[in-house]
Amino acid sequence: MILKKFFESPWGKTFPILLLFIVDIFFLGKNIPLSDGIRYWKTASDILNGYQNTAVIESALLLNGPLYPFILAVFKGIGFTVKATIYLNAIFLYVAFTYFFKTAHLFLVQKEALIVTYVLVLIDPFLFYWGAKLYSEPLAILWVCLLINLLTKYFKSPTKKTLYWAALIFCLLALTRVIFAYVLLVFIPLGFLGYYLFKKELFKSIAKLGGFGILFLVPYLIFTYSITNKVFYLSGNGGLLLYWTSSPYKSDMGEWHTMQINHDHFAARYNSFSGLDSLYLRKVNDVIIDQINSNHSEFAKRLSQSKDLVEYDDMLKTKAIENIKNYPTSFLSNWTLNTGRLLVGIPHAIYHKPPFSPLFSLLNTVKSSFLLCFFLVAIILFFKNFSFSQYNLIWMLLLLVLYLGGQSILAVQSQRFLLPIYPLIIMFTAISFSNYLQFKTPKS
Repeated sequence: MILKKFFESPWGKTFPILLLFIVDIFFLGKNIPLSDGIRYWKTASDILNGYQNTAVIESALLLNGPLYPFILAVFKGIGFTVKATIYLNAIFLYVAFTYFFKTAHLFLVQKEALIVTYVLVLIDPFLFYWGAKLYSEPLAILWVCLLINLLTKYFKSPTKKTLYWAALIFCLLALTRVIFAYVLLVFIPLGFLGYYLFKKELFKSIAKLGGFGILFLVPYLIFTYSITNKVFYLSGNGGLLLYWTSSPYKSDMGEWHTMQINHDHFAARYNSFSGLDSLYLRKVNDVIIDQINSNHSEFAKRLSQSKDLVEYDDMLKTKAIENIKNYPTSFLSNWTLNTGRLLVGIPHAIYHKPPFSPLFSLLNTVKSSFLLCFFLVAIILFFKNFSFSQYNLIWMLLLLVLYLGGQSILAVQSQRFLLPIYPLIIMFTAISFSNYLQFKTPKS
């Protein structure tokens, strides 16, 4: 009886998602940190030893959103291995997609809500790739799904308690992926402007959401100010990202690289399954990398003389702004290329992204293009039947526009940056199509 009730509940209907990601991590997860996971795991170690070996201002804490490394530190301190900690991703995603299903069911019949939920789970196979590593995307997806659920409840039955919870979740999202902190910040003037123009409570609520979210961020902002002497300092990574978007050299295509450009280790990951000659590919990449080196090596040497992360970031920002002023056309071109990489997965300056196969890259681009078309049609349907009573669609679209706009300005190297907002894209699209079909269906 208990088991039957469980499988009839939302948690039971989404239970296969938990099993799916547990199996994914079992087969693909490694007991060593990889790529960005190395930085997260090292930050967790620094937190545990109280930064005795590395000064905070020289550590990776100010490159990451701080929340995920803190969670890793808790479990590492308990004694979890790397792979054991990666299993947290399965729990994050299970809870996230269950709340997504609960929210979708408020707008759609149960069968449709379940289909939309599993579409979200499977829409990007790379979620299984990155979900089996020490990456913060699963945690960010959890916060986004909880935020959708809370704000849906709030606009259906507004209470201060629900708004506070939504602001807190938004704050935790910002501490996981710092770009959302700037979304919160923009929500404040945007909300007040919307209220001034349209006299709708919706916009006042958006301003309040931004205000309370920033208020919850204040303790961390005080901490970063004490280290950097800079107001609203959340990450030391922005300068590097903006630098590459501002690059005037066509061979860069605005794509992110490190400033230690001496080889392309990604090329070594190609194998016979990719259908490409790995040795030949590396030779081609060497030519491109030599060109990038000759263009940026002089500035990279100046950067290496910076005294700490803050000065390093400031130098990059100053150079990026200088490039934008001197080469505005290149900046706009790179921005366009960034948008393409973010939304449909192309183009790349040097190499294909995981799974390192031209065929799979083509399939991913086709899939992403279909999703983009559905999303754009959903936006058209939304405006065709626009009403200020569509609170949920309005705030979702505002958040999506701010996030996508902000993220595309920063150098984008892969569609991984889409993962946290797929729930918003899918939910917005599903509700827009549902509303349109209900509007078109004659009432009996």
